[in-house]
Amino acid sequence: MLKLRQFDKSDIDSLILYLNDNEVTQYITDAIPQPYTVSDARWWVENSENSSLTKAIEYNGELVGCISAKVGEFEYSCGAELGYWIGRKFWSNGIATEAVGVFTDMLFKYTDLVRLFVSVVSMNGASIRVLEKNGYLYEGTLRKASCKNGQYFDEYLYSKISE
Repeated sequence: MLKLRQFDKSDIDSLILYLNDNEVTQYITDAIPQPYTVSDARWWVENSENSSLTKAIEYNGELVGCISAKVGEFEYSCGAELGYWIGRKFWSNGIATEAVGVFTDMLFKYTDLVRLFVSVVSMNGASIRVLEKNGYLYEGTLRKASCKNGQYFDEYLYSKISE
């Protein structure tokens, strides 16, 4: 059973385990420190406690990942960029697909957001499938939009508009 909830101190060990896995972090933001330390995990838990737009993904009572939305500023405040990751041992179970669906519905129902978008590395086929299963539509390719570990990546822009 999937649940989106606030992070708490009991999540620290799992955060460290998942976010030190190169396969988990290979396509996500470099804003996540590497190596990911106890101090980093404590900071994350403490600073995400009061955010309604950052959620721990819990599955069958266990932390499995994170999902969040970053609202735009000024004329872009009607939209938000979605981000998510799942610990590797939980991949291919439909958890990310379900979490994105639940979070998307929650954002459209309980906020003033009318547009959600995700910029996903073109090589991240699993994340692309998650978005497409949830009705996110391809908008275009951002060529060499990101650089990680000295390698440039094209990113695909996906969005979903509230109905």
